[in-house]
Parts: sequence; structure tokens; C-alpha cells
Amino acid sequence: MIDGMQGGVSVGSRLAGMPAGPVLGAVLSALDMNAVSDDFVVDVLQACARQRAHVEGLYTAAVTTVVQRAAAVGSEQYASDEVRAALTLSRNRARTECDFAQVLCLELPAVHAAMVAGLIDRDRAMVFTYHLAGLPEDLIAAVIARVLPVAPGLTTGQLRARILKLIITVEPDRAEDQYEQALADRMVVGYLDSAGTATITATGLPPDEAAAATERIARLALAAKRAGHRGRIDQLRADIFLRLLDGRFHHLTRTQMIAALLAETSPSGPGAEPVDTESGVEEPEEGAAAEAMGRVSGIEVRARLDTLAGLNNLPGELPGWGPILGSVARRAAGRQHSGQWRWVVTDVDGYLIAEGITRRRPTTGPPSYRAEGGIVELAIPATTLAQLTKDPPRAWTKVITDIADQYQRSRERDPAEKLDTQPGRRHPTSALRRYTQIRDRTCTAPGCRRSAVQSELDHTHDVQHGGPTTRTNLAPACAHDHALKHRGGWKVAQPRPGYFRWKSPLGRIYPTRGEPITDPDPPPF
Repeated sequence: MIDGMQGGVSVGSRLAGMPAGPVLGAVLSALDMNAVSDDFVVDVLQACARQRAHVEGLYTAAVTTVVQRAAAVGSEQYASDEVRAALTLSRNRARTECDFAQVLCLELPAVHAAMVAGLIDRDRAMVFTYHLAGLPEDLIAAVIARVLPVAPGLTTGQLRARILKLIITVEPDRAEDQYEQALADRMVVGYLDSAGTATITATGLPPDEAAAATERIARLALAAKRAGHRGRIDQLRADIFLRLLDGRFHHLTRTQMIAALLAETSPSGPGAEPVDTESGVEEPEEGAAAEAMGRVSGIEVRARLDTLAGLNNLPGELPGWGPILGSVARRAAGRQHSGQWRWVVTDVDGYLIAEGITRRRPTTGPPSYRAEGGIVELAIPATTLAQLTKDPPRAWTKVITDIADQYQRSRERDPAEKLDTQPGRRHPTSALRRYTQIRDRTCTAPGCRRSAVQSELDHTHDVQHGGPTTRTNLAPACAHDHALKHRGGWKVAQPRPGYFRWKSPLGRIYPTRGEPITDPDPPPF
């Protein structure tokens, strides 16, 4: 095994800084992959990705040109048929390719240029075209100026969330109209897939209600697992979903549903999993009230306090789902008076200064129904909190006063006095768990968007090797990425609280940090 030396210079080090284009294509074509050492194989992978994006950018330009030429000499209606015939595509696929290429090249030239430069791939370009096609030019320009520079470092899910959040922020009325239209078109479809099994899909659902529905299924599956069911968790969720729809669980309490699942024949073959008795996921308690029919599962909803108070229409968030309209966030929060209400004060960059719990609730009208449990996160920049404290909305006076008082007290003492008081215990206190979840937002592994609340808490320096249970040594990790660290050969360091460095078995370093809790106020538009 060699490191790919050419003329005394490592091919790997050359590839790391080589832009996409003919030269890079020639180097990659002449490269013997079997001669590349582990130290440089990731550089080769990244170079191939850049070159692939470059070629696909040229491809979309060619498709657009063919369509324009075909339309000029024939009919625009049938221009995509030239592409269909040339590439041996179905009619629908050809139309999809032509629509994507034309939007990208003609309406979003900056995005296309980034693709040709190898900075973003086709999947990321498709996110831009899907969400920006047909929008006003000034809105498109605002989104591209804010999002395109950071797009290479985002997953498609993160990119989609950034774009949606910005569109809702800049044009909430347009976003509300689109939401209402999509809601009016909601439907359920079922069909057979290639394996002969069935798929049921519902579209156009209110996101807060969909989140509550999936949360209920997830909690039931976890409860059945803890009660001794041997099926995989995904199998359990699917079984519960079907039984809730087909009537078998009609009029059954939660306890009776779990008993019914356990009474069935549980899988015991290679697909079965052992019972997870200590997942580390914080699950809200459910008392007798949760046994009653019609009780909706609580969800986690995040929004700025001033948005929930109706002072603006900035987007909220359903962790794991993405941005939601301010009106949806207000509705979802209003249903969860019995849940845990967290307050978060942020600095000028949107990151955590202080946090806590408020037991105050706004004096607003009753919601259409109450949810059981859940989490409402009230985020507010410190400067905005100071303004609201002077002139709070009447319905929110007690909430804002309580948060302002707690925030002032928290500024007068070191956070370690509250959070790092028991470094020798294995499991964190509820206050330390909450602080870490708020600070890091999601699982801290590269590209993972799993909510911190739905993740396990991992000791960066393992507790069995002397790692303390403190805010400087804890981080959320989803079940997969927790195992990635402990069994997959990856290592994690936390050089500063909330800053992480994931090191792969090949020695590559991937720095991560949680997303800002609040964004800067949008510029005038």
C-alpha cells in the first residue's frame, strides 16, 4: 500500500485542494484506488464527489440547451420528448429531468454555478429547486444569499430546514397560504410495493398533529419493548400503527394495548432484539389520565417567546421534523399546558446563556383539546427579553416576569453551582440533562438531526474510565451514534462545552456544534 505519490507530492494532499474540472477528472481517471492509503482515501472520495457534481452540472446545462433548441424548432409542449428519446427515458422521467434542469439553470443560476464548481451535488441542488421554483425573484435572491454559502456543509435535511425557515421568516403570509392549500389537499393512499407488502401514506397533515400521532406510536412501542416484547422497535411501531387504524385497539387503554401486543406471538428469529431496559431516553410520565381514550400524546415544540405571544410570525420548530409556521407553533404550545415549559435566553449569536423551567402559563383561551405531557421551549434573545419585561403582553405578563426574575438570578451565580454538583454519579440530574438537551439541540454526530430529547446522553470521556457527569463531559447521542462511538471505532472529544470533534476509524476529524437556538431578526424585506 502506498500513499499515491506523484513527483514527490502526495496525490491525496493535492486532491484535497483541487477544484472540480478537467484537471481533477484526469487525475482521478489515472488514479489506482488500490494504491491509495487509508490516510488519503477520504480525500479521494471527496474529490470524486466534487467531480461528480461538476459533471452533473454540465449535464443539466446540456438538458436545458436541448430543450430550448427543441422548443425553438418545434413545439415547447413536446420539447422534453427529445431528451426522452436521446436518453431512453420514460416520458414522466424526461419531464422531471427537464423541469429540474430548466429551473436550476434559468431561475437559479447561482445554484447551478455552485454545482458546476463542485460545491454542491445534485441532491442539494434539487432541494433549492423544489422549494424556490416559482417564488418572487427578490425572495429567491434573499434565500440564496443566506443559504447557498453554507449549503456544502449541510445535509439535505438541514438544508431543507434552513430554506423553509427563511421562507417562513421573510414571507409568513405566503407560507401560511401554501400551508392552508396543502392542508386542504390532505389525503391517505395505500398501495402494494414490489415485495407484495402494503404501504399506507398520508399527506397534507398538520405537522403538530402528525408529530403527536407518531409520538404516541413511539411511546407505545417503547412501553411494549420494556414490558418484554422481543420484536424490533420498528416492527412494533408498524404493528401498533396498523392496529390503531384497523380497529383492533379501539376502546383499549394503553395498558390493554401493551398486553394485547405481548399476547401475540413475538418474533424470535434473527430479526428480534433484546429488551432495552436502560435506553437513557427521558420519557414523560403518564398517569391514569393517559389511560383514557382521546388523550393526545404531548410533543416537543420550540419557538420564540415573542412568537408564541403573537408579537410576530417567526417560524417555530418540531424537532426531528423541521420548521413550522408561527401559527402552528402557537396552537401546538397552547395544547400542552400540562407539559414541561422550558425557557431559554440566548446571546447575540443565538446560543445559550441561561435556561430553566417556568410553571407560569399565559392566560389565553382554552385549546380545542389538551395534550398529555410534552415539552414547550420558549426561546428569547436577552435584548428582546429586556424589552418585553418593560412592556409585556397582558396574557403573558406572569410568564415573562417569572423568566426575567429567574434569568437575573442565574446571571448572579456560576452555572457549575447548579449543574456540576454531583460529578461522580452515573446518570445526570434532571437539570443537567435539560441543560445539555437545550445547548446541543440534536445528537452531536455529523449530520444527525435526531432531537436531543429523543437521544441518549453520552459521557464524552466514558464514565467507566473516570469521566465526570458534568456539562463539560455530556452530549446527546442517538442510539445509532452512541453505538458508533462505543462499538464502531469512532472517538469523540469535547474541547469546549458544546463543541465536538468526531474522529473516524480512518483518522478524519469532523467538528460539530449545535444549531443556534434563535436566529437574528430578519432584515427588512
